[in-house]
Amino acid sequence: MSPLQRKATMRMVVASFAAGASAMVLVGLVAPLAMQSGLSVRDAFAATVEQRAPAIEPLDVAAIEAQLAAADAQMASMRAQTADEVAQLDRLSGR
Repeated sequence: MSPLQRKATMRMVVASFAAGASAMVLVGLVAPLAMQSGLSVRDAFAATVEQRAPAIEPLDVAAIEAQLAAADAQMASMRAQTADEVAQLDRLSGR
C-alpha cells in the first residue's frame, strides 16, 4: 500500500468515526428534546381555537376588474408609444 493510499484510508476511517459519533450524539441528545416538544405540540392541537375573523377575506371583484382595465389601458398606450421603435427594430433585424 502506497503512502497516499494509506493516508486516504486513514482519512476515510477518521471521517467515518466522526460521522458515527455525531449521529450518536444527535440521537442521544436531540431526539429526547424533539419528543418532548412533539408532545406539547400535540396537546396544543387538542385545544379549541376561537376564530374572530374569516380566514380568507372576500374579494372585491369590481376593484380587481378596475385595476385590470387600468393596466390594459396603460399597456395599450405604451404599446402605441413604442410601435415605431419596435417596427424599426423588426426592419433592422430582418424580420
